[in-house]
Amino acid sequence: MRLRSRLGARLGGTLAASVLALAGLMGTATPAQAVLAEPFDYQVTSTAGPYRDIPGTDVTFTAAAGERSYLWSRNVVLSNVTPLTAGDWLGTTLSIRCAYAGGTPETAPLPAGVEAGAYWAANSLPGETSQSPVVRWVFVAPEEGTYTCRLSVTSYSSIVATGRQVTMRVGAGAELARATYPYAARWTLLQESERVVGSGSTATTLGYTVTPTGADRIAVVQDANLTTCKHNSPYDSCSGGSSAYDGTHVQTWIEAQPQNPDGTRCGTPRTSTASTWRISNAKHHQAAVNTLYLTTADLGGCSQIRVSLKVRHTWGNPVLIHAGHVPGPLARTHGLAFTY
Repeated sequence: MRLRSRLGARLGGTLAASVLALAGLMGTATPAQAVLAEPFDYQVTSTAGPYRDIPGTDVTFTAAAGERSYLWSRNVVLSNVTPLTAGDWLGTTLSIRCAYAGGTPETAPLPAGVEAGAYWAANSLPGETSQSPVVRWVFVAPEEGTYTCRLSVTSYSSIVATGRQVTMRVGAGAELARATYPYAARWTLLQESERVVGSGSTATTLGYTVTPTGADRIAVVQDANLTTCKHNSPYDSCSGGSSAYDGTHVQTWIEAQPQNPDGTRCGTPRTSTASTWRISNAKHHQAAVNTLYLTTADLGGCSQIRVSLKVRHTWGNPVLIHAGHVPGPLARTHGLAFTY
């Protein structure tokens, strides 16, 4: 059955942004947004999932086949209502998840093999009262139709396994916004490109060639989900950790190399400001978000740019750059670009 036929069956024939600066871009489109009106409380589970859809953050829209929508969270503040004590930890994942309109990713999923969103993840520790996660992504409509994208969250920890209850809160004002721009692209680090960055080395990864069109300003996003390789880590692909270190320090940034159409260099590379991430063994996970703003003048007459994510290990145990997807499928380490 063709995609369009499946869509009609599902819908019953009815077609029913610094990081945050991206949210304020003045482009050709007025962003649509959906806002959480009052605080949303939910319970921590012993394992990741199920997702809790954050009320009021659904954005429903009609799109042509292949149409690209830039989606981003803003004003999201996560806090633990139940105080954490010494030795406690809990993991949290905030995701953008998309589905056919009139349903959820569980009840009206996109076709098999179609990427449905992206996520941000980190652990919360005693003494941390709140976190402000940011997740950005580009939705590509698999066919002409109507879709719903939303913010969803899950928090988990073994501390609740014996019956202890821990409550988390999403603060009022959390939003999911959507806009369309003259040019948009997205890419995801494939599973076979997952890698560990060892002591003192710098990884160049998540490469993609951007050919900006339609406007003079360019935004590039490269967001990575990282894990410190602690001693005796359960991750088979995350070896090399030593008990001499309690975590990892890394720096991340975006490099953009102007190119000719044949891929040869034709200008000076541009870079974003480097961000430093300190991932303790207890923190374990960290979503490293990176943004670079350019103009066509920065390309020096070159027609395209090759963008890459740089991950520099500066101290401690090795760090794992996650790749591929988690169930959903939601992108782990991923990038996007658009003109405005």
